[in-house]
Amino acid sequence: MKDRLANPIWSALTSGQRHLAQVLGDMRRYEPDVAPFCAVPEDGMFVRGTDLEYVTEDAYFLGATPTVPEGWRLTELGGVMQMVYRDGPVDAPPPEGIVQLDALDPAMVELTDIAFPGYFRRRTGIMGRYYGIHDGERLVALSGERMDLSDLREVSAVCTHPDYTGRGYAKLLVRHVMHGMQRDGVTPMLHVGEKNARAIALYEALGFERNGVLRHAKLSRPPST
Repeated sequence: MKDRLANPIWSALTSGQRHLAQVLGDMRRYEPDVAPFCAVPEDGMFVRGTDLEYVTEDAYFLGATPTVPEGWRLTELGGVMQMVYRDGPVDAPPPEGIVQLDALDPAMVELTDIAFPGYFRRRTGIMGRYYGIHDGERLVALSGERMDLSDLREVSAVCTHPDYTGRGYAKLLVRHVMHGMQRDGVTPMLHVGEKNARAIALYEALGFERNGVLRHAKLSRPPST
C-alpha cells in the first residue's frame, strides 16, 4: 500500500480509475475537464516532448514528478500531507440536510473556486459521489470522492462557503463520505497542504493519520513564440 500511496495519481489511473485515463506515451492523465492531474510511473523519469503534445494547459503532479524537455517548466507548489484513516468503523452521521449532488452540478465548481480555484473542473463530479449542504437553493458546503485506488479512496473537495464556517459542516460531510467508503469496503485517505494545521487537526480528530508529505508541482508549456 505504501508504494501505491507514494504515487497516488498513477495508482488511481492504473486501477480504480483506469477508465478515466488518457495515455500520453509514458504518462497518464485525467481528461482536463475531469481533473488537472498527470502522472508518471517513476519519479524523475524523462518525459518526451511528443508525450506532452496534448498538454495544452497547466497540469499538476503529486508524488512522482518527471524531468521535462527544455522550455517546459515545473514549478514547486509546496508539500502536500497525505493522510490515511486507520481508526476502525465510522459511525454514520445524521443524514438531515445532506444531499447527493448531480455529477455535473455547476454549483460545485463555483464553491470550490473560492477555496482552491482550478482544481475542481466541470466533470470532476464523475470521479465519485459528491454530497452537499444547502441554504435554500445555495450550495454552502461540499465534500466527495476523487482518486480511486480500488481499495483506497480519496476524500476531497472539503469546502465550506466563508459565510457558513464554524457550523461543523465540513466534519459532518467528511464523516458522511467516509462512512460510504467503508460500506463499499475501501479505506478513506486524503491530501491537504502540509501547512494547513487547522485542517490537519480536524482530520486527525476524525481518525486520520499522517502518511507522509508528497511533492506537488505544476507543469507549464513553453512560452509561445
